[in-house]
Amino acid sequence: MERRDTEFERDPASGQVHERERVVSEGPQAPSESEVVSTFNPGWRAVQLVYLVFGVIEGLMLIRLVLKLLGANPHAGFSNWVYNVTDVFLGPFKNILPTIGNEQSLLEMSVVLAILVYALLGWAIARLVTIIFYRNVTVARRSGGLRPRGF
Repeated sequence: MERRDTEFERDPASGQVHERERVVSEGPQAPSESEVVSTFNPGWRAVQLVYLVFGVIEGLMLIRLVLKLLGANPHAGFSNWVYNVTDVFLGPFKNILPTIGNEQSLLEMSVVLAILVYALLGWAIARLVTIIFYRNVTVARRSGGLRPRGF
């Protein structure tokens, strides 16, 4: 017969959450016990948040680029909303590069430049968060007694 116990502990010094899983096997042989310890890293969640924020910004910029290329009505609700939201992020890039096309279909090269710059900025911030907050993940397996080692 096998029994699994899982416990979560927060290390007061580092703030990391440790997950301890203990497997106890009992049967005709001598009882044996093993423990798996893994750590949760809050730095990984911060990196995911950075990628999510910049992914949404880049997605909206890409939608703006496609709407302008297809000649969407700027007075329609959705396209008006996309243009208004992305204008905030396009502010630093306005009029850097020319707009190509006619009155109906436009290719805003400033939007292409903004997408590239925001992708690079998102990657750089994610790497910085990784360098500052990332910790090594510790996974320990043990068989035998119940004495914790290294904690």
